[in-house]
Amino acid sequence: MRQVLTILWDSYRLLAAKKLFWIVLFLTVLIAMMYASIGFTPQGISMLFGAYEINNDIIVEGSMFADYFYMMIFTNYLVPWWLGLFALVLALISVCPVFPDFLKTGSIDVAISKPISRQLLFLVKYLGSLLFVAVQVLVFCVIVFIAHGMRLGAWNFEIFWAVPLLTLVFSLIYSVAVLVAVLTKSTLFSLLVALLVWAVTLSVQWTESLMYKAAYVMPASGISIDVGRGNASKTNQELDANADIVGFYDIVRKAAIPFPKTRDLTYLLKKKVSVRGNDMTMMSAFLADEASASDVREAKATEDYDNRHSTAYIVGSSLGFEVFILGIACWVFVRKDF
Repeated sequence: MRQVLTILWDSYRLLAAKKLFWIVLFLTVLIAMMYASIGFTPQGISMLFGAYEINNDIIVEGSMFADYFYMMIFTNYLVPWWLGLFALVLALISVCPVFPDFLKTGSIDVAISKPISRQLLFLVKYLGSLLFVAVQVLVFCVIVFIAHGMRLGAWNFEIFWAVPLLTLVFSLIYSVAVLVAVLTKSTLFSLLVALLVWAVTLSVQWTESLMYKAAYVMPASGISIDVGRGNASKTNQELDANADIVGFYDIVRKAAIPFPKTRDLTYLLKKKVSVRGNDMTMMSAFLADEASASDVREAKATEDYDNRHSTAYIVGSSLGFEVFILGIACWVFVRKDF
């Protein structure tokens, strides 16, 4: 156990010694503080701790819409775009050299001489590399948690679901980099392959998302699409699912099963956090009483879109991919003659 803790601590010290770690942490804290600077008044929204105000009749202090708006910024924008994209790219650039440097002659010789199995050594080194993202997201969530408590009087611990979810997202991409690093010992090649695989998985998920919207969400909202002519028309009635596009969607959905669900995992946070008893996918619960029938219909169609995949499917298929990739990498690591 002592050897495991020593390796984990060494991994953290190695990451903390990198300038990029502190640059990303500074940017993370800065963005979190900008988020915390948003507040609400009886007249509307305040920015930069009250320096600017935006008048709004609906999003005001104490309203349910203010609570929803504040959480929506976190779940729909900050988590997917900063923590789930830009910060992860920077983390990948910083962490990719860990295994190639670890496998160099001299460094690996000392490591494998310790009374610890190669399988455990590989796993602990891998988990230690994930600390980069886990620490960054945890710091961000602490600031957001305090901001929600101070602004809204709601101490929402569900915010911390972002830590395991985003760490898992990063681990899915990083596992590919580890496999390539074990095979080639090249930092640059492992980074490029990991980014390429990430781009492919995102493309598959975006395609599946767009196809679902065209097949189900748009008809439920009264939009009819003519695939043959390439045009669309709008009605005030709910339509049946577009049979022409449903067939294409089923093909894409099945093709996406073995891929890691990085995008879906990021947006899974919307199911995990709640505002006044409703999670962030229940859009119809936040509509005003005077909302039109078409608005309610579109909101429910969007809810179906957000909940089209179960948590078990998203997490299970992603973990299956990671276990497969890491299994190959670990097998190569154990059998390789250093």
